Amino acid sequence: MNIADLARVRDEDLAGDPVGQPSGAGARALMDSIMREEPPPARRAGRLTLRRGLGLGALTAGLAAALVVGVPFVTPVTEYANAAVSVKSGEDFIDVVINDPEADAATFTEAFRAVGFDAEVKKVPVAPHQVGELIGPATTGQFPPGTGMTVSYAEHCASAWCGKVSMPVHYTGKIIFGIGRLAAPGERYAKSVQLIPTPPPGTPDAVEGVEGFDGYRKPVSEARAEMERRGMKITYVLGWFAPDGSGSGYQVDAGQIKDDWLVESGRMVASDAVMLTVAAPADVPQDSVPRADVPPPQGWWEN
Repeated sequence: MNIADLARVRDEDLAGDPVGQPSGAGARALMDSIMREEPPPARRAGRLTLRRGLGLGALTAGLAAALVVGVPFVTPVTEYANAAVSVKSGEDFIDVVINDPEADAATFTEAFRAVGFDAEVKKVPVAPHQVGELIGPATTGQFPPGTGMTVSYAEHCASAWCGKVSMPVHYTGKIIFGIGRLAAPGERYAKSVQLIPTPPPGTPDAVEGVEGFDGYRKPVSEARAEMERRGMKITYVLGWFAPDGSGSGYQVDAGQIKDDWLVESGRMVASDAVMLTVAAPADVPQDSVPRADVPPPQGWWEN
């Protein structure tokens, strides 16, 4: 399964935004693809491709997030607003401002449908600090060749996040927005939380109250002991990395991971679960380790 099939956001589109900046973890892209935070056109069997430090996780937004989505409208400008959101459609774009992310999902859908926008809003499980954030958008349709979704961010905005999401005018299909709600104990997060490496203070991944662990490039035995001390269930992804940072990998059973192998990254995927990405040693041939017999994870947009 190729990373291009897992996320509709192009690498060059993310080059200038914080989500796409290197995290310092070689397998963050692989982890985010395992979490399936961006939708593929269809599930395909095969290994996952990644590049060190490239974050392709779900894009997040908070209060008063401004979204501009280009769609082929030819009708006169139409405006619609309710307590949750205001929508304004123009000749070739829709301008969406979210005022109350805690509102009922049906209230959002009502506004989008009023201007003929094929959108759906779902309440999705997230960690406590992500409640009320906008997760996505996820896209299930087809983009014209050579195009994709682009995201830009506004600095010094009055709300938790401000920015713009742009779509090509010939995009066809549905766009699904997720609004974060508190996950039940043990419920899988729609957006994972970085634990390894420890996010530097002030970065987008730094979360107050979430204790990271300085386990980057440390032996698996150390990370395992710390996660078990925290009461975390552990799953593993094994990756093979080239000197240029590219690589691929897949989920394996715990018994296939040796204590002295090195950890690339770790992300909390539920309140009681963490996924560790481990670098395969040079003497372990590519794809030689048996895959874990697990079903493909379900994306938050599919729940």
